[in-house]
Amino acid sequence: MLIGDLYLNGCAVSYPTTRVPVSEALAQGLIRDADETLGDPAVPVFEERAPAADLAVDALRRSLKSTGTDAADVDLLIQCGWWHQGYDIWSAAHYVAHRAGALGAVPMNLSQGCNAPMAALELTVRAMRADSAIRVGAVTTADAMRFPQVDRWNLNYGCVHGDAGTAWLVAREPAGPHAFRILSVASKAAPELEMMNRAGLDPTPGPALREGGTVDLKAAKKAYLTEFGMDGFIGRSRDCLTGSVRQALDEAGLDGTERRIRAVSVPRLSGKIFETVYRAQLAPFFGEDKLRWWGDRTAHLGVADVGANIEDTAAELPLEPGDITVVVNAGGGYTWSCLVLEHAA
Repeated sequence: MLIGDLYLNGCAVSYPTTRVPVSEALAQGLIRDADETLGDPAVPVFEERAPAADLAVDALRRSLKSTGTDAADVDLLIQCGWWHQGYDIWSAAHYVAHRAGALGAVPMNLSQGCNAPMAALELTVRAMRADSAIRVGAVTTADAMRFPQVDRWNLNYGCVHGDAGTAWLVAREPAGPHAFRILSVASKAAPELEMMNRAGLDPTPGPALREGGTVDLKAAKKAYLTEFGMDGFIGRSRDCLTGSVRQALDEAGLDGTERRIRAVSVPRLSGKIFETVYRAQLAPFFGEDKLRWWGDRTAHLGVADVGANIEDTAAELPLEPGDITVVVNAGGGYTWSCLVLEHAA
Protein backbone atom coordinates (compact mmCIF):
# COMPACT_ATOMS: atom_id res chain seq x y z
CA MET A 1 0.00 0.00 0.00
CA LEU A 2 1.49 3.31 -1.10
CA ILE A 3 0.94 5.95 1.59
CA GLY A 4 3.14 9.06 1.69
CA ASP A 5 0.52 11.42 3.18
CA LEU A 6 0.58 10.24 6.82
CA TYR A 7 3.22 10.23 9.55
CA LEU A 8 4.32 7.83 12.26
CA ASN A 9 5.16 9.97 15.29
CA GLY A 10 6.47 9.43 18.80
CA CYS A 11 7.24 5.71 18.80
CA ALA A 12 7.77 4.80 22.47
CA VAL A 13 8.65 1.60 24.33
CA SER A 14 7.81 0.69 27.91
CA TYR A 15 9.87 -2.03 29.60
CA PRO A 16 9.26 -3.57 33.04
CA THR A 17 11.94 -2.88 35.63
CA THR A 18 13.02 -6.52 36.07
CA ARG A 19 15.60 -7.95 33.65
CA VAL A 20 16.76 -11.57 33.66
CA PRO A 21 19.80 -12.36 31.49
CA VAL A 22 19.61 -15.58 29.50
CA SER A 23 22.84 -16.70 31.19
CA GLU A 24 21.11 -16.42 34.57
CA ALA A 25 18.11 -18.39 33.33
CA LEU A 26 20.48 -21.08 32.07
CA ALA A 27 22.30 -21.18 35.42
CA GLN A 28 18.97 -21.63 37.20
CA GLY A 29 17.99 -24.47 34.86
CA LEU A 30 15.00 -22.55 33.48
CA ILE A 31 15.89 -23.21 29.83
CA ARG A 32 15.60 -26.84 28.73
CA ASP A 33 16.95 -26.71 25.17
CA ALA A 34 19.71 -24.13 25.12
CA ASP A 35 20.23 -22.22 21.87
CA GLU A 36 23.62 -20.51 22.03
CA THR A 37 22.63 -18.21 19.16
CA LEU A 38 20.22 -16.40 21.49
CA GLY A 39 23.23 -14.60 22.96
CA ASP A 40 22.80 -13.22 26.46
CA PRO A 41 20.06 -10.60 26.24
CA ALA A 42 18.68 -9.09 29.44
CA VAL A 43 15.12 -10.32 29.09
CA PRO A 44 12.48 -7.87 30.42
CA VAL A 45 10.08 -9.65 32.79
CA PHE A 46 6.82 -8.04 33.94
CA GLU A 47 6.40 -9.15 37.56
CA GLU A 48 3.90 -6.54 38.76
CA ARG A 49 0.45 -7.66 39.88
CA ALA A 50 -1.15 -5.48 37.25
CA PRO A 51 -2.62 -5.92 33.76
CA ALA A 52 -0.12 -6.43 30.96
CA ALA A 53 -1.97 -3.61 29.21
CA ASP A 54 -0.38 -1.17 31.70
CA LEU A 55 2.75 -1.41 29.55
CA ALA A 56 0.75 -0.02 26.61
CA VAL A 57 -0.70 2.74 28.79
CA ASP A 58 2.78 3.87 29.83
CA ALA A 59 4.06 3.76 26.25
CA LEU A 60 1.11 5.77 24.95
CA ARG A 61 1.55 8.43 27.64
CA ARG A 62 5.20 8.76 26.59
CA SER A 63 4.25 8.98 22.93
CA LEU A 64 1.70 11.70 23.57
CA LYS A 65 4.16 13.69 25.68
CA SER A 66 7.06 13.45 23.22
CA THR A 67 4.92 14.70 20.34
CA GLY A 68 2.99 17.34 22.26
CA THR A 69 -0.25 15.61 21.31
CA ASP A 70 -3.37 16.07 23.42
CA ALA A 71 -4.91 12.71 24.31
CA ALA A 72 -8.27 14.22 23.39
CA ASP A 73 -7.09 14.40 19.76
CA VAL A 74 -6.80 10.61 19.48
CA ASP A 75 -9.90 9.49 17.59
CA LEU A 76 -8.94 5.86 16.95
CA LEU A 77 -6.93 3.46 19.12
CA ILE A 78 -5.99 -0.10 18.19
CA GLN A 79 -4.51 -2.18 20.98
CA CYS A 80 -2.49 -5.26 19.97
CA GLY A 81 -1.82 -8.23 22.23
CA TRP A 82 -0.73 -11.80 21.61
CA TRP A 83 -1.52 -13.13 25.07
CA HIS A 84 -3.84 -12.48 28.00
CA GLN A 85 -3.96 -8.76 28.79
CA GLY A 86 -5.06 -8.87 32.41
CA TYR A 87 -8.76 -9.67 32.80
CA ASP A 88 -11.26 -12.06 31.23
CA ILE A 89 -14.15 -10.89 29.03
CA TRP A 90 -12.70 -7.37 29.03
CA SER A 91 -11.45 -4.85 26.49
CA ALA A 92 -7.80 -3.95 26.92
CA ALA A 93 -8.16 -1.29 24.19
CA HIS A 94 -10.80 0.59 26.16
CA TYR A 95 -8.63 0.31 29.28
CA VAL A 96 -5.62 1.80 27.48
CA ALA A 97 -7.72 4.66 26.09
CA HIS A 98 -9.26 5.32 29.51
CA ARG A 99 -6.00 5.28 31.46
CA ALA A 100 -4.18 7.45 28.90
CA GLY A 101 -6.99 10.00 28.75
CA ALA A 102 -8.02 9.30 25.14
CA LEU A 103 -11.68 9.38 26.08
CA GLY A 104 -12.83 10.48 22.62
CA ALA A 105 -11.17 7.57 20.87
CA VAL A 106 -12.91 4.56 19.40
CA PRO A 107 -10.85 1.67 20.88
CA MET A 108 -10.40 -1.68 19.15
CA ASN A 109 -8.50 -4.86 20.04
CA LEU A 110 -6.41 -6.74 17.48
CA SER A 111 -4.88 -10.18 17.95
CA GLN A 112 -2.76 -11.31 15.03
CA GLY A 113 0.31 -12.74 16.68
CA CYS A 114 3.58 -10.85 16.65
CA ASN A 115 2.68 -9.04 13.42
CA ALA A 116 -0.41 -7.35 14.88
CA PRO A 117 1.04 -3.79 14.96
CA MET A 118 1.69 -3.94 11.21
CA ALA A 119 -1.95 -4.92 10.63
CA ALA A 120 -3.05 -2.18 13.02
CA LEU A 121 -1.03 0.37 11.09
CA GLU A 122 -2.61 -0.70 7.81
CA LEU A 123 -6.10 -0.50 9.31
CA THR A 124 -5.38 2.91 10.83
CA VAL A 125 -4.14 4.28 7.51
CA ARG A 126 -7.22 3.00 5.68
CA ALA A 127 -9.52 4.47 8.32
CA MET A 128 -7.85 7.87 8.25
CA ARG A 129 -7.98 8.01 4.46
CA ALA A 130 -11.65 7.08 4.47
CA ASP A 131 -12.60 9.54 7.24
CA SER A 132 -10.94 12.96 7.33
CA ALA A 133 -12.46 13.59 10.75
CA ILE A 134 -9.95 11.18 12.34
CA ARG A 135 -7.18 13.48 13.53
CA VAL A 136 -4.82 11.00 15.21
CA GLY A 137 -4.75 7.22 15.34
CA ALA A 138 -2.86 5.40 18.09
CA VAL A 139 -1.35 1.93 17.68
CA THR A 140 -0.47 0.37 21.04
CA THR A 141 0.88 -3.04 22.04
CA ALA A 142 1.47 -4.99 25.22
CA ASP A 143 2.27 -8.53 26.26
CA ALA A 144 3.48 -10.27 29.40
CA MET A 145 4.38 -13.95 29.24
CA ARG A 146 3.28 -15.01 32.72
CA PHE A 147 4.14 -18.39 34.23
CA PRO A 148 2.73 -21.04 34.48
CA GLN A 149 0.34 -20.55 31.56
CA VAL A 150 3.25 -19.36 29.41
CA ASP A 151 6.84 -20.46 29.96
CA ARG A 152 8.81 -17.69 28.29
CA TRP A 153 12.03 -19.70 28.33
CA ASN A 154 10.71 -22.80 26.55
CA LEU A 155 7.58 -21.66 24.70
CA ASN A 156 8.90 -21.70 21.15
CA TYR A 157 11.84 -22.62 18.94
CA GLY A 158 14.41 -19.96 18.10
CA CYS A 159 13.61 -17.46 20.83
CA VAL A 160 12.79 -16.69 24.41
CA HIS A 161 10.09 -14.13 25.12
CA GLY A 162 10.46 -10.77 26.84
CA ASP A 163 7.70 -8.40 27.97
CA ALA A 164 7.16 -4.84 26.73
CA GLY A 165 4.62 -2.30 25.56
CA THR A 166 4.87 0.12 22.65
CA ALA A 167 2.89 2.98 21.16
CA TRP A 168 3.03 5.28 18.19
CA LEU A 169 0.73 7.87 16.69
CA VAL A 170 -0.42 8.11 13.08
CA ALA A 171 -1.07 11.74 12.19
CA ARG A 172 -1.47 14.03 9.20
CA GLU A 173 1.56 16.15 10.13
CA PRO A 174 4.97 15.25 11.61
CA ALA A 175 5.45 15.86 15.34
CA GLY A 176 8.21 15.21 17.86
CA PRO A 177 11.94 14.63 17.47
CA HIS A 178 11.56 11.31 15.61
CA ALA A 179 8.78 11.65 13.07
CA PHE A 180 8.61 9.44 9.99
CA ARG A 181 6.64 9.84 6.79
CA ILE A 182 5.02 6.48 6.08
CA LEU A 183 5.99 5.68 2.51
CA SER A 184 4.52 2.20 2.17
CA VAL A 185 3.55 -0.99 3.93
CA ALA A 186 2.95 -4.39 2.37
CA SER A 187 1.87 -7.74 3.78
CA LYS A 188 1.70 -11.31 2.49
CA ALA A 189 0.00 -14.17 4.29
CA ALA A 190 -0.06 -17.96 4.26
CA PRO A 191 -3.27 -18.83 6.15
CA GLU A 192 -2.75 -22.56 5.72
CA LEU A 193 0.19 -22.33 8.12
CA GLU A 194 -2.14 -21.55 11.05
CA MET A 195 -1.96 -25.27 11.77
CA MET A 196 1.61 -24.84 13.02
CA ASN A 197 0.31 -23.39 16.28
CA ARG A 198 -2.32 -26.07 16.95
CA ALA A 199 -1.24 -29.32 15.27
CA GLY A 200 -1.62 -32.28 17.61
CA LEU A 201 -3.22 -30.20 20.37
CA ASP A 202 -6.75 -30.20 21.77
CA PRO A 203 -8.72 -26.93 21.98
CA THR A 204 -8.42 -25.22 25.37
CA PRO A 205 -11.12 -23.47 27.42
CA GLY A 206 -9.08 -20.27 27.77
CA PRO A 207 -6.34 -18.76 29.93
CA ALA A 208 -8.45 -18.44 33.08
CA LEU A 209 -9.51 -22.12 32.95
CA ARG A 210 -6.24 -23.70 31.96
CA GLU A 211 -5.70 -25.17 35.47
CA GLY A 212 -1.96 -24.76 35.54
CA GLY A 213 -1.44 -26.09 32.03
CA THR A 214 1.24 -24.44 29.93
CA VAL A 215 1.07 -23.42 26.28
CA ASP A 216 3.45 -25.57 24.23
CA LEU A 217 4.07 -24.18 20.76
CA LYS A 218 7.07 -26.45 20.30
CA ALA A 219 4.85 -29.51 20.48
CA ALA A 220 2.45 -28.07 17.91
CA LYS A 221 5.22 -27.15 15.48
CA LYS A 222 6.92 -30.50 15.88
CA ALA A 223 3.64 -32.29 15.13
CA TYR A 224 3.02 -30.11 12.07
CA LEU A 225 6.50 -30.60 10.63
CA THR A 226 6.39 -34.34 11.32
CA GLU A 227 3.21 -34.61 9.26
CA PHE A 228 3.89 -32.09 6.49
CA GLY A 229 7.68 -31.66 6.42
CA MET A 230 9.80 -28.52 6.35
CA ASP A 231 10.01 -27.77 2.61
CA GLY A 232 6.51 -26.35 2.25
CA PHE A 233 6.92 -24.01 5.20
CA ILE A 234 10.32 -22.81 4.03
CA GLY A 235 9.05 -22.12 0.52
CA ARG A 236 5.92 -20.27 1.61
CA SER A 237 7.74 -18.19 4.21
CA ARG A 238 10.46 -17.25 1.72
CA ASP A 239 7.91 -16.20 -0.90
CA CYS A 240 5.85 -14.16 1.56
CA LEU A 241 8.87 -12.47 3.15
CA THR A 242 10.53 -11.48 -0.11
CA GLY A 243 7.17 -10.69 -1.70
CA SER A 244 6.23 -8.20 1.00
CA VAL A 245 9.66 -6.53 0.81
CA ARG A 246 9.57 -6.31 -2.98
CA GLN A 247 6.06 -4.82 -2.97
CA ALA A 248 6.81 -2.26 -0.25
CA LEU A 249 9.98 -1.11 -2.02
CA ASP A 250 8.27 -0.90 -5.40
CA GLU A 251 5.41 1.16 -4.00
CA ALA A 252 7.88 3.51 -2.30
CA GLY A 253 9.79 3.94 -5.56
CA LEU A 254 12.91 2.20 -4.24
CA ASP A 255 14.98 -0.80 -5.23
CA GLY A 256 16.81 -1.37 -1.92
CA THR A 257 20.26 -0.17 -3.02
CA GLU A 258 19.71 3.51 -2.23
CA ARG A 259 22.29 5.02 0.11
CA ARG A 260 19.61 6.83 2.08
CA ILE A 261 18.26 3.48 3.31
CA ARG A 262 20.07 3.51 6.63
CA ALA A 263 18.71 0.46 8.45
CA VAL A 264 16.63 -2.66 7.88
CA SER A 265 15.44 -4.16 11.17
CA VAL A 266 14.13 -7.70 11.61
CA PRO A 267 12.34 -9.67 14.37
CA ARG A 268 14.26 -10.21 17.61
CA LEU A 269 14.60 -13.96 17.27
CA SER A 270 17.76 -16.05 17.58
CA GLY A 271 21.02 -15.27 15.84
CA LYS A 272 20.60 -18.49 13.86
CA ILE A 273 17.26 -17.35 12.44
CA PHE A 274 18.73 -13.95 11.65
CA GLU A 275 21.58 -15.52 9.69
CA THR A 276 19.75 -18.36 7.93
CA VAL A 277 16.48 -16.57 7.18
CA TYR A 278 16.68 -12.79 7.34
CA ARG A 279 20.26 -12.16 6.29
CA ALA A 280 20.05 -14.82 3.59
CA GLN A 281 16.83 -13.41 2.11
CA LEU A 282 17.27 -9.67 2.70
CA ALA A 283 20.93 -9.16 1.83
CA PRO A 284 20.14 -9.52 -1.90
CA PHE A 285 17.80 -6.53 -1.56
CA PHE A 286 19.78 -4.28 0.76
CA GLY A 287 23.32 -5.60 1.13
CA GLU A 288 24.88 -6.81 4.36
CA ASP A 289 25.72 -3.62 6.23
CA LYS A 290 22.19 -2.22 6.60
CA LEU A 291 20.65 -5.18 8.41
CA ARG A 292 19.92 -4.67 12.11
CA TRP A 293 19.21 -7.44 14.61
CA TRP A 294 18.39 -6.26 18.13
CA GLY A 295 17.58 -9.69 19.57
CA ASP A 296 20.77 -9.79 21.62
CA ARG A 297 19.43 -6.90 23.72
CA THR A 298 15.96 -7.94 24.81
CA ALA A 299 15.16 -11.31 23.21
CA HIS A 300 11.88 -11.56 21.30
CA LEU A 301 9.26 -9.03 22.41
CA GLY A 302 6.32 -10.46 20.49
CA VAL A 303 3.94 -7.68 19.43
CA ALA A 304 6.44 -5.11 20.73
CA ASP A 305 9.25 -6.06 18.31
CA VAL A 306 8.15 -3.60 15.61
CA GLY A 307 7.92 -0.57 17.89
CA ALA A 308 11.13 -1.44 19.73
CA ASN A 309 12.98 -1.74 16.42
CA ILE A 310 11.71 1.64 15.23
CA GLU A 311 12.59 3.31 18.54
CA ASP A 312 16.09 1.79 18.72
CA THR A 313 16.84 2.74 15.13
CA ALA A 314 15.73 6.33 15.68
CA ALA A 315 17.61 6.62 18.97
CA GLU A 316 20.93 5.19 17.79
CA LEU A 317 21.37 6.21 14.17
CA PRO A 318 22.07 9.85 13.23
CA LEU A 319 19.11 10.01 10.84
CA GLU A 320 18.80 13.02 8.57
CA PRO A 321 15.62 14.22 6.85
CA GLY A 322 15.04 11.96 3.87
CA ASP A 323 16.86 8.97 5.37
CA ILE A 324 14.89 5.75 5.18
CA THR A 325 14.47 2.92 7.65
CA VAL A 326 12.81 -0.36 6.73
CA VAL A 327 11.07 -2.61 9.25
CA VAL A 328 10.52 -6.27 8.36
CA ASN A 329 8.34 -8.41 10.58
CA ALA A 330 6.40 -11.66 10.75
CA GLY A 331 3.80 -13.25 12.99
CA GLY A 332 1.98 -16.49 13.57
CA GLY A 333 -0.93 -17.18 11.34
CA TYR A 334 1.25 -16.56 9.32
CA THR A 335 1.75 -13.06 7.91
CA TRP A 336 4.90 -11.22 6.81
CA SER A 337 5.08 -7.42 6.49
CA CYS A 338 7.47 -4.73 5.34
CA LEU A 339 7.18 -1.08 6.40
CA VAL A 340 9.14 1.73 4.73
CA LEU A 341 9.60 4.96 6.71
CA GLU A 342 11.27 8.22 5.72
CA HIS A 343 12.73 10.41 8.47
CA ALA A 344 10.89 13.75 8.47
CA ALA A 345 12.33 17.20 9.07
